[in-house]
Amino acid sequence: MKARRILFYIFMVIVIAINVLIIVESAIGGDGSASQSFSFSEAFINWIESFDPSTVLIPDREAFHAVFRKVVGHFLLFGGSGLFTTLTLMMHDKLYDKFKWKIILFSAGFGLTIAFISELIQYFTPDRYGAFTDVLIDFGGYVLFMGLSYLVTFLIFKKHRKNK
Repeated sequence: MKARRILFYIFMVIVIAINVLIIVESAIGGDGSASQSFSFSEAFINWIESFDPSTVLIPDREAFHAVFRKVVGHFLLFGGSGLFTTLTLMMHDKLYDKFKWKIILFSAGFGLTIAFISELIQYFTPDRYGAFTDVLIDFGGYVLFMGLSYLVTFLIFKKHRKNK
């Protein structure tokens, strides 16, 4: 039980950090956000092409930057939020014992709320726009990782109870 409590607090700190990052990134203006995304995706391209410098693995860099931004900046970032939010809820003994599968509903509601808030912030940020498709991408990443974390944790708990 003590290990679960420690994990609860560790995961809670990670959840807060990820969701603060999401909100802060949403409030960055268009030029700053584009520059930041470009820097990350360009570094990734350079890393990929370092394996064979004579070959250009990604000829259309603009298209790659756009996809990279959606995959990393939306899907995976929200996936991390979904993963750690769900793990946090499942590590809380009283919440898990009382609500079990309802935790997934609360976590999904939280993920959808964060997705809407981040896009709403972008809607009012200069040179940015909030897009419903981004809410879907955000929530899709959140739900996928939420579901995986719930399933794995549930199976571990079930096996642990069976062994007792």
